[in-house]
Amino acid sequence: MKLTFSPLGLLLLVSTPSFALTLEQSDQHWQIDPDTLAISLKQDSQTFAINQGSLQIDGQTQQATQVTQSAEQATWTLKPSGVQVSAQLQQGLNIHFRWPSAGEIERQAPKALRWFDLSESSTQTLLLPFDEGMRVPTDNPTWTHYLIDNHSGANTTQDLKMPFWSAQQGERFISYQLLNATNNQLHFSEQKNKLDLQAEHWFTPLNQSEPFSVRITVGDEMLAGAKAYRDWREAAGLCVSLAEKRKANPQIEKMIGASHVYLFGRDLIAVQDVVDWWGLRDWFWRSEFTPSPELQKELASLKKGQDWLNQYQKKLLVGEINQALNKKFNAAPSSIQAQYQAAQQRKAWLTEHAGAYLKPSDQWGQGLAQPMISTLQQAGLSKLWLGLDNWMPAFYQPQVVDSAKQAGYLIGVYDSYNTAIEKGINDSWLTAQLPDRMRENCAIEKADGTLQLGFRGNGFYLNPACELGYVKQRVQDILHFGRFNSLFLDVDGTAMAREDYRSRSNETAMLAAFNTRMQDIANTPKLILGSEDGNALTTQGLVFAHGMETVGFGWTDKAMKSDKQSPYYLGNWYPDEKPDFFFKSAQVKEPYRSLLFAPEYKVPLYQTVFHDELISSHHWHSDSLKFSNVKAVRDLRAMLFNTTAMVHLSRDETRKNSARIEQLKHYQQGFLPLHEQLWDKALVDFRWLDKQGQVQQTRFSDGSILSANFSAQPFKLAEGEVIAPHSLLAQFANGQTLQWQPK
Repeated sequence: MKLTFSPLGLLLLVSTPSFALTLEQSDQHWQIDPDTLAISLKQDSQTFAINQGSLQIDGQTQQATQVTQSAEQATWTLKPSGVQVSAQLQQGLNIHFRWPSAGEIERQAPKALRWFDLSESSTQTLLLPFDEGMRVPTDNPTWTHYLIDNHSGANTTQDLKMPFWSAQQGERFISYQLLNATNNQLHFSEQKNKLDLQAEHWFTPLNQSEPFSVRITVGDEMLAGAKAYRDWREAAGLCVSLAEKRKANPQIEKMIGASHVYLFGRDLIAVQDVVDWWGLRDWFWRSEFTPSPELQKELASLKKGQDWLNQYQKKLLVGEINQALNKKFNAAPSSIQAQYQAAQQRKAWLTEHAGAYLKPSDQWGQGLAQPMISTLQQAGLSKLWLGLDNWMPAFYQPQVVDSAKQAGYLIGVYDSYNTAIEKGINDSWLTAQLPDRMRENCAIEKADGTLQLGFRGNGFYLNPACELGYVKQRVQDILHFGRFNSLFLDVDGTAMAREDYRSRSNETAMLAAFNTRMQDIANTPKLILGSEDGNALTTQGLVFAHGMETVGFGWTDKAMKSDKQSPYYLGNWYPDEKPDFFFKSAQVKEPYRSLLFAPEYKVPLYQTVFHDELISSHHWHSDSLKFSNVKAVRDLRAMLFNTTAMVHLSRDETRKNSARIEQLKHYQQGFLPLHEQLWDKALVDFRWLDKQGQVQQTRFSDGSILSANFSAQPFKLAEGEVIAPHSLLAQFANGQTLQWQPK
């Protein structure tokens, strides 16, 4: 996309500071006001407003003293704060702020350095990696209000998925990379009908010895900031390509071209496992268990030969049998071996006492069951990553896990070590059942002395550097008894950095601890590790990540959260074996539909940096089939950016022609050949082929080109190829082509 603006118009918008340092390198002339940090750049007869002069430290304006300068470098000290500043031209403008060693900071009184203020009058577009990549016109009031309401106050480790943003001025893109991405906040506001952005860094007792540094670069394309960040990561030795990872672990071959599938349900038997409903009903009435009043109300009066059990009654009976077994053989929730033994005891006991009314026990299961694996194979699905949200199904049927692996699939389970709760609060939340010593000794202590409450206010969040030995042992136990060849580690990949005053570890140390933990687990032979989001600062050891391609939204929107009559209602979180929240189709309401899904507002920033390093997909809250009115757009964009589909399955999908299986087959027809060609290639170019952004093109480092037509009209490429409406054309470097259209 090329937009033309008058250089004179831009020049008039930039005010020359009353006192300015000038740094020069090649054709770049940077002017810096050391008092206010107003920055402008003159290049190619144009002047760009890099930063407005609104510098404050601890709420106070500053004055520069002890100024020194050479052609490409300057230093000064700000008063009254004593902060030392240096600016240097080295692959862009690098600015460093250092807190004075004699300046003591109290725990509950961190010092704010407000250093950035966007020149909103000079800026037409912001590029923000709050997900894969947002393109935000700064004169769009809907975007302005959305960012103010949803992202003002955002941090730059977890909220901003990569620590940079870009501002478009005319045909140039000015990018701001935070070399120290911790302890920062972004603030959005509206100024003169334009979106404004300010940024500040917080010096605390735990990070005051670390300088805060920012790197400012200028490019001529939307991907300029992402490419600059990718180059910086490579120079810093932070990149490990998928090709390198595959050399160390050949199992990664199974991820290339694989769609991702979550199998739902965690109990022993499913409705599909029953062959004699009347016999099972009568047995349960005779057994040591007591039917609930609801079950008695539904089933007691039914008579064989005169009545039949409806689907609700069948689910109710099976559910009570599963609950009764769970209580009868109740394992210590913190012991993986005990959980495995309890699973096998439940299975053996039910086989002995009620096996006559059920299919053979090796066929039992809810999401994970041999009929499911057989169905996937019969459907011709050759490459899949299968995920469970709970390891108990694998403990019931470890031979089914073996069957999945023999079919060539990767199969893993969700695990987490970030929240610990007391025993008895929610014993079914297996990942949070951690030893008391972890909950008591590893809980994060905030600056005010209180402990950081855990997920949704339960228990406490834990420092990832704590009890690493226990974590590694539990992981090995889960892999041993569950026989998994993959693991999904929740939270660790989100860069959820916090300060911990108990251990006196700052946010940088916490990010390092997440990376150390993931890498240690990834070193397990033949294990494929994934995590949530895959944020740029926490990717060590990861092969895949879930969350980047569709992030959560509308958490407080009543139409989505609680209005069951609304077409936007996401659904209940039950029943466990097929929760509506994950399986019910819903529409996306405005403004989310336009802002978060319209093609003209999406840019592959994340794929530019990470495409050939890890494989990304949607967050599991929003699989590829969740949103009916943006499905085609999401599917096309996934193919264009070469990211994998995600589909949720339950036991009632065990038919090779079921709707969800058919969708998986269709995704495989497109993604498998695309990813087999491009998995180890960098995404190097992104452009619009029309003025509205409805026809887009990506190019990869081998020369392969993917073109997507999001519009309802055919589009003719310059070389004569025609892309049908709502479809993708792939032109591979080897001369082959592929056309694909969402189903």
